[in-house]
Amino acid sequence: MTVKNQLRSISLPSRSHPSTTEIKEALNKVKAIDTTTGSSESILTALAGLEELYNCTEEFLKMGSTQRVMSTDGSEFMEEMLDGSLRLMDICNISRDLMVETHEHVRDVQSCVRRKKVAGGGNDQLDVAVSGYVKFRKNMRKEAKKLLGSLKKFDGVSTCSSPGVSEAQQDEHLAAVIDAMRRVVSVSASVLKSFLEFLSGRQSNIKSKLTSVLKKKKNHHEGTKNELESLDSTICCSRDGLQNKLEEVELSIDEFEKYLEGLFRRLIRTRASLLNIISH
Repeated sequence: MTVKNQLRSISLPSRSHPSTTEIKEALNKVKAIDTTTGSSESILTALAGLEELYNCTEEFLKMGSTQRVMSTDGSEFMEEMLDGSLRLMDICNISRDLMVETHEHVRDVQSCVRRKKVAGGGNDQLDVAVSGYVKFRKNMRKEAKKLLGSLKKFDGVSTCSSPGVSEAQQDEHLAAVIDAMRRVVSVSASVLKSFLEFLSGRQSNIKSKLTSVLKKKKNHHEGTKNELESLDSTICCSRDGLQNKLEEVELSIDEFEKYLEGLFRRLIRTRASLLNIISH
């Protein structure tokens, strides 16, 4: 899926300083992506944007001028950034693991569907695989909602003031650095929030989804469901077109795994750069 080509730019009102130009341009591109649709395509585009953003962040943190102001005047701010990077790493790591587990369950169901088509019968094996997937999806929803709760700690991070740096913020460069780095954390949290909402879906669990589907027409609101929700409906009901739904989900999972892995590695590098600044 070629998602990087969909990145575009909007203006981002914030402090202006030459050293933060590139990082702000990357921030603008991510903020321009509408992830409120809940589609996998928009979220993947945003994750691709974070890849570009963290590449710029890494170069930004290598700048001598950035390192000087952060190490000299921003000690408490640095603690804030280290704490934020660790939280983001944990959420990203768990999200990536959820995608790996989803992939395993989807492949199990796919394998049973293929065997059923080739050999006939095989309903028992398929039922077991489906049951395993349904149970996992319930746990995934719970885990996603827990992680969404953790992300609430990032609310307002881009606008709050850093304790102890009020005087130092009179320095234009330090103010620009603090502003840019807080926005990186805030935008990262926002994209991960959209991803976790994609996982948790609109229903509290699959049983409630099944009840809703049985009460309504089969295709009612089908167009508003993401791939996982659509698979939930199919796997719990008639199972017509199940193979196609599984293939759609697998394609999305492949992309999510790739971008979450890339984001996790970049978060590690960013944290290493922050620790390096503190140690010098």
